Amino acid sequence: MASVRCKLAHYLEDLEDVDMKKFKMHLEDYPPQKGCMALPRGQTEKADHVDLATLMIDFNGEENAWAMAVWIFAAINRRDLYEKAKRDEPEWDNAHISVECREESLEEQCMGLLGYLSRISICKKKKEDYCKKYRKHVRSRFQCIKDRNARMGETVNLNKRYTRLRLIKEHQSQQEREHELLAISRTSAKTQDSPTSSMNLDLQFEPEDTHSEPVHTVVLQGSAGIGKTILARKIMLDWASEKLYKDRFDYLFYIHCWEVSLGARRSLGDLMVSCCSDPKPPICKIVRKPSKVLFLMDGFDELQGTFDEHTEALCTDWWKVERGDILLSSLIRKKLLPEASLLITTRPVALEKLQHLLDRPRHVEVLGFSEAKKKEYFFKYFSDEQQAREAFKLTQENEVLFTMCFIPLVCWIMCTGLKQQMDSGKSLAQTSKTTTEVYIFFLSSLLQSQGGSQKYHVSVNLQGLCSLATDGIWNQKILFEEADLRNHGLQKVDVSAFLRVNLFQKEVDCETFYSFIHMTFQEFFAAMYYLLEEEEQQGEKTIPGGRLELPKRDITVLLENYGKFEKGYLIFVVHFLFGITNQERTSYLEKKLSCKISQQITLELLKWIEAKAKAKTLQTQPSQLELLYCLYEMQEEDFVQRAMGHFPKIKINLSTRMDHVVSSFCIKSYRSMESLSLRLLLYSPKEEEEEEEEEEEREEEDVGHCLVDECDLPGPHTVPFHRLVNCDLTPSFCRGLLYVLSTNQSLTELNLSDNNLGDEGMEVLCEVLQDPGCNIQRLWLWHCCLSHHCCFIVSSALSSNQMLVELDLSHNALAESGVRLLCVGLKHTFCNLQKLWLVNWGLTSVCCVDLASVLSTSQSLTRLYLGENALGGSGVGILCEKAKHPQCNLQKLGLVNSGLTPACCPALSSVLSANQNLRQLYLRGNALGDMGVKLLCKGLLHSNCKLQLLELDNCSLTSHCCWDLSTLLTSNRSLRQLSLGNNDLDDLGVMLVCEVLRQQGCFLRCLQHFKKKSPS
Repeated sequence: MASVRCKLAHYLEDLEDVDMKKFKMHLEDYPPQKGCMALPRGQTEKADHVDLATLMIDFNGEENAWAMAVWIFAAINRRDLYEKAKRDEPEWDNAHISVECREESLEEQCMGLLGYLSRISICKKKKEDYCKKYRKHVRSRFQCIKDRNARMGETVNLNKRYTRLRLIKEHQSQQEREHELLAISRTSAKTQDSPTSSMNLDLQFEPEDTHSEPVHTVVLQGSAGIGKTILARKIMLDWASEKLYKDRFDYLFYIHCWEVSLGARRSLGDLMVSCCSDPKPPICKIVRKPSKVLFLMDGFDELQGTFDEHTEALCTDWWKVERGDILLSSLIRKKLLPEASLLITTRPVALEKLQHLLDRPRHVEVLGFSEAKKKEYFFKYFSDEQQAREAFKLTQENEVLFTMCFIPLVCWIMCTGLKQQMDSGKSLAQTSKTTTEVYIFFLSSLLQSQGGSQKYHVSVNLQGLCSLATDGIWNQKILFEEADLRNHGLQKVDVSAFLRVNLFQKEVDCETFYSFIHMTFQEFFAAMYYLLEEEEQQGEKTIPGGRLELPKRDITVLLENYGKFEKGYLIFVVHFLFGITNQERTSYLEKKLSCKISQQITLELLKWIEAKAKAKTLQTQPSQLELLYCLYEMQEEDFVQRAMGHFPKIKINLSTRMDHVVSSFCIKSYRSMESLSLRLLLYSPKEEEEEEEEEEEREEEDVGHCLVDECDLPGPHTVPFHRLVNCDLTPSFCRGLLYVLSTNQSLTELNLSDNNLGDEGMEVLCEVLQDPGCNIQRLWLWHCCLSHHCCFIVSSALSSNQMLVELDLSHNALAESGVRLLCVGLKHTFCNLQKLWLVNWGLTSVCCVDLASVLSTSQSLTRLYLGENALGGSGVGILCEKAKHPQCNLQKLGLVNSGLTPACCPALSSVLSANQNLRQLYLRGNALGDMGVKLLCKGLLHSNCKLQLLELDNCSLTSHCCWDLSTLLTSNRSLRQLSLGNNDLDDLGVMLVCEVLRQQGCFLRCLQHFKKKSPS
């Protein structure tokens, strides 16, 4: 007959983990009024069902222990155990006991309890000693990892390298998955952690809610290179460090499926022993508590075997020797240690095989890095923070590569390549890896991680994989059915490294779809399709019920359609096409994939570029910038020089820093271009064209000018002109870019306007200007965040550079002290500056003394624009006094919105009558009034006045000034253009002026007049 202790232990054994926790909680909080002693938590916390039954009896006796159990069964809602225990309650001896006997009994019980606790303590100490020893061994084994290119003895600390991955357990719909695949392929900075869907590792085995059963099997699924194995190793390390599953599992065993399936026959016990450092670990004691054991099976997709054995063929005894696949299959099917927990990692392609083996698993998908974690990985990889920042920034500039960095393996490839370049002292901007190069390395890494048979399958099925990708590209299809794979001669296992499985609910069933692990991989294999030499009878494949016509391998059709698709599918296909044709990469792929790549493609690409160059415009795609991207992807300077030789004039718009890297590479490779214009405007193409038209219509004095007056340019072609507007240039990047530009001696114009250049960047630029080889003649730097601190070095550059003839420093707060320093350089003998813009500098009348001294000293300065500065009457008076000087060669003077009044006009009139060089005067936006015009006309009527253009827009004029203007127009023989826009001349004034224009004695050729808008 079983003892009370055994019976009680038997009942407790039926409790699941959650119920056992609740049972222990009630034991610790047992009501004292029921006459029983509550058990201390320190004793119950790690006690199993046998230990707990012993403790209850030792503390409260058999009868009270039984009563406690019955009451707690009811409290935790285990009605089945409550009723069974009530029926099975033993008969208790209720005879009266003397006080002496009771005291003796209590004393004996206490002694027995102490002895038992001592024995329990010793047993637990032994158990804890071995657990501690095993954890130490696991920590030692998993604390370091080897990089793929590691030399003998080189390792990396896992904790220092590991970066948290995104994990989700929700299932997506087909539409959601399709949207995600497109979004992640084209968006670099918008995929972030979702707090509603991300999942923590420590909650993987927790039930969904209090009414659900605990989870005993978790499947971690994810694409190739997404970080499943590193995650598995991190789980092992965190458990051994007591950071994960501390109270849930006493033992974790790591099983590499591929190694086990290829290894010798063995038992589960042998497999567990191989995970331990001790040759004789207590396996028997470990398997007695299977609920405290977790088997981590890494790489189920690599497991050999069909898994279609009948149940009787499976193994149920942990000591029985079996084949590796049968052993693991028995574990997965819960025939072997059914109470043990499983954590299985696999690629999605093996899910179908795995699914029918499992009972109520939890599926968790590994999505790779979020945007923030990409950056964290870079900073963990590089020990030098500055190197990390530089490498991350460069990668971020390449949108495609940065998007692909959600895959940890791609991150590693990028970091490894960039670190090698840094260590060799090479410039990252000029030698960074192209997208194609990284993809080829990634492809190679996936093949190297597989066995020889896998590599063979991928090689054999490369044609099918490429034709599937191309078929999808032309039909704008990213999700494929199994029939699509079969139509292209593919088996799921053959391409598991490159395809991911998507399960979608459809009515009452589930449908399986396949997609490439990333949209750009589909584009990469589509490019390969046009490069692989066609095999015999490859033009069409026979399929059940018909024949599959594969896309034609006519590269002309591909190139003609390049850029026409709304979603831009073909853009990256053609980029990869150029990238793969690099001779070194072609040889590498032929060796790795045992395939033959066409050598004729290079000539066809060159012919296509030549045809594009002969076209009058490149308004439709591909733009010139797209062509530069193609050339950059190829990375062959000889080809670049031959291709760009067809483009004597380059004009492209820049929108990213990667555009600068690409254009710099091509500029460096080609030095004979006649005209170069690089520009960025943050508008739509339509808005951009409209703005350009407006700019052409503006006069040169305009603040927003950037176009060169073509009538002043020598020769039949425009002078080389480099523009970088709104490009967010920084000083460090400026140095590299300007170095490339300074080496191109044909470059004479440079526009860096609207960039955050700052004083530091200006210092770099001035170094370039003072270089003897620098031929820059025209320089635009408006709105570049400059201060008066940079004016000294600018002044030095002006005094040493005799090539610079035009400088625009508008919209920079350089103020009075800046002007003083600048004027020192302007007055230098070697300064040949002809045109100077200082619009919106914050100047006042105080600055005019220094500027006036330049007018009487400089022999070269002919154009000065000082608009948007509060010069006032006194300031203009100072300028006019020096402008009358015989040595003043000023031809154009801009004083737009300068706070002028009629009191300024006598000084201006005296300049008009004294300076015969002055040809254009811009006075719009000043409240001159009718009296001011009357005073100006005195100078304009002087015989020495040679003025050709006069702007008086928005000068508060009325019809009263029109008589003076009429007299001017009939008497002045030099004035050709007069602008009177936005003034209240009314009908009478306009009629008077128009009457004069009809007279033969009027030499005016252009009159601009726009009525002033009414308040409404």
